[in-house]
Amino acid sequence: MRTLRLLNLHCNKTHDNNDDNTKPDETFLTIDNGRFRGFGPESMMNGSDWNINAEIQFNERAIISFYDEDLICNLSSTTTHARNHIVEENEVNDGSKKVGFATNNANYVLTYEII
Repeated sequence: MRTLRLLNLHCNKTHDNNDDNTKPDETFLTIDNGRFRGFGPESMMNGSDWNINAEIQFNERAIISFYDEDLICNLSSTTTHARNHIVEENEVNDGSKKVGFATNNANYVLTYEII
């Protein structure tokens, strides 16, 4: 059994339709490790950080999924699969890793590690 440690989600840039880019996105993360676990919502906008600091145990692999409120409103979106990332137990002790999640409105980077 391994532990997935979610460290931080950083919002690189938002591309809202409003001119001043002041409307935050509501973001969510889920982990499927045989059991479902959700995190959020967290209001994020350009340059903001979400220090998650959560640990989830898993066997073999876990699926990290990213959602924002626009995707939640349109769950039939065909781009859902682009917001998933699979971690595997053989990545243990490789240090922190980063994975990007892009939406129509923003670009996010999740930092995690497997211990």
